[in-house]
Amino acid sequence: MEFTVRHDGRELGPYSEAEVKNRLSVGTLAPSDLALAPGANEWAQLSTFPQFLPVDSTSPLRPQQLGAYTAATLQPDERPLHQTHIHWIALSGSVIGALLCLIVIVPIAMFASWRDFYWAWLLLVMPAGILVSAAVTIKTSELVITDRRVLIKVGFIQRHTFEMFISKIESVAVFQSMLGRLLNYGTVEIRGTGGSSESFATIAAPLLFRDSIQLVQTSSEKR
Repeated sequence: MEFTVRHDGRELGPYSEAEVKNRLSVGTLAPSDLALAPGANEWAQLSTFPQFLPVDSTSPLRPQQLGAYTAATLQPDERPLHQTHIHWIALSGSVIGALLCLIVIVPIAMFASWRDFYWAWLLLVMPAGILVSAAVTIKTSELVITDRRVLIKVGFIQRHTFEMFISKIESVAVFQSMLGRLLNYGTVEIRGTGGSSESFATIAAPLLFRDSIQLVQTSSEKR
């Protein structure tokens, strides 16, 4: 469902429900703005739509929604506004690797069992470990946008962390393959002032992540 919104005398959109929520959270749209839903004949305030209530301007993301790294990094008066995660497609390589291991290990283990070497079945720990390691990496990754910074932590044992103040971000680029567009994932490259850049692959909803950064930048410039 997409909404057309009247803000400051202009008609904006159409925006998806998620986009409207993000713009409300960073203050570029107001609950009092009028919106027109698909199929509706009359404009109504955003505050009258159940999916946009309650809009908590002091804490758009609840503390329990945040990962341990983000919760420990946030400053007392810093507000988390948007959060995404690593897309499940990142598991595909590990799944293929685990299947190949099974193709090799199962015949070996069956032959070894025929020779009474039942311990060979312990080799199944290898494909299980591959899958668990990838799943933990995805589950523990954190990608958060606050009203001040972008905070990214990828990995569990080998950890890659990235932090950059919104004011230092020069541009955000998104790269998506055809499959990425269909499944809504892609690579996000954040370029900072001075030429530094960081890329993060298989990010879920990358366009919304980019738009959220740009919305915070716009909101900061208006202050």
